[in-house]
Amino acid sequence: MAGIGFELKRMYAKDGLVNKIKAFTYSSLVTIGPMLTCMLLVVAVQWLQLRYDVSFNDRELFQASIVYAFIFSYIISNVLTLYLTRSVSDFIYQNKYEAILPSFYGSLKIGLLLGAVPALLFLGLSPLSLSYKASLLLLFMTLIVIWFEVVYLSAMKNYRRIGLSFLGGALLSIGLSWVLLKYSDYKDAGTVLLAVDAGFMLTASALLVQIERFFRLPARQSDYTFLAYLTRYPSLILIGALTALGLYSHQFVQWLGDAGVIVADAFLMSPSYDLAVYYAFMSAIPSLIMFVVSLETNLYPKYRHYYDLVLHGGSLGDINRARGQMFQVLTQQISLLMGVQLFFSIISIALGIRFLPLVGFSASQIELYNILVIGFFAYIIYTVITLVLLYFDDRKGVLWLAVLFLASNTGFAVLSVLYDSQGFSFFAAAFISLLVAFGRLMHVLNHINYYTFSAQPVIHREKTNRFSKLLHAAPKQMSRLD
Repeated sequence: MAGIGFELKRMYAKDGLVNKIKAFTYSSLVTIGPMLTCMLLVVAVQWLQLRYDVSFNDRELFQASIVYAFIFSYIISNVLTLYLTRSVSDFIYQNKYEAILPSFYGSLKIGLLLGAVPALLFLGLSPLSLSYKASLLLLFMTLIVIWFEVVYLSAMKNYRRIGLSFLGGALLSIGLSWVLLKYSDYKDAGTVLLAVDAGFMLTASALLVQIERFFRLPARQSDYTFLAYLTRYPSLILIGALTALGLYSHQFVQWLGDAGVIVADAFLMSPSYDLAVYYAFMSAIPSLIMFVVSLETNLYPKYRHYYDLVLHGGSLGDINRARGQMFQVLTQQISLLMGVQLFFSIISIALGIRFLPLVGFSASQIELYNILVIGFFAYIIYTVITLVLLYFDDRKGVLWLAVLFLASNTGFAVLSVLYDSQGFSFFAAAFISLLVAFGRLMHVLNHINYYTFSAQPVIHREKTNRFSKLLHAAPKQMSRLD
């Protein structure tokens, strides 16, 4: 995320409300663009389906399709994106810019292959029509592409075009849905899904053009050069996979419980629970934005100053002063983040009690929603702390935290199904993980000098694999046809 940090710091250095709004807008687009777009699309398209009398079964089928495409595309892509982010950062640090664009295509090939196998198995066994299967597969694959593109957006500065890419795709989906539902006789889930496909394909294509323009160089490395770091950062792949599974494991357990239903003889879901989770997650969006805008742009200069002193022979007194300044900024920003998220959580609960009954929420669903909002408060702060720990390269600690959250969320979810107490599983798992994450952060901060000076090997031995030679190979010159 260093790229976005540099750009936001530049924008925040400028005075004026407009520049502050630009900073928030930019961070919103590159951190939660696909997630927010998908959420707003679902709300708008569901309203259109109600407006033009689409049948209940078709509305339920569309909702199930979106939920499956979104959740499983995120899980598949998250296996690689954290590792990929670190690899790209290393390419930038080592001035290996010719390896950046190839790493996008190489990782995308792997991600699409990982996604295609289970998707084709699932669709092959489902009784859906062939045309609907094709539309759903296209949406799933397009979302995987967008998740990978987001990794590279953080290094780009053309936030206006990035914004137009997401906005244009959303407007195209909504506009096509409106036209097809109003002026055609095809008022079913397949029609709306095609419109959504068109919008996300426009977004993915526009972002691909921007990535190509920004990163393309006359010379390039192999598409799989980024795998040279596989033996150095294998834990990041595990962290990415466990984190994604942990986020959704409570929903999977609910699908298998008494509240689970089968939609169109293909999708196992828990509609009342899934809808409450969907709206509760929206309460956490402010912190996702604020982390990038505030914490990274304020923490990174102090972090960089501390390690510059370490690497370039600063005195022990200067190093300790820099460490103290870094701790102070980190404490202030996390405290501010918690306060802001608590404020939005309270507002979300109040608005939910008032307005969710208007969209069909029952009293029990509103109670569930309120519990989940507080759970997401803890989860988002926990996520921020794990990202800070990764700042300090505490991959081992973050891996164990990911294991803890997945295990506790799944275990508590099973208990909640057995004792018919929805919502408390995620709430309990998030707060327990948050407390442990705080403890780990305090431990790392109190021993940062040890981790920096003493925990490194006396003799550094580079870990290599079959792809390591690609990292040191001469870049291939691009022809016009390439």
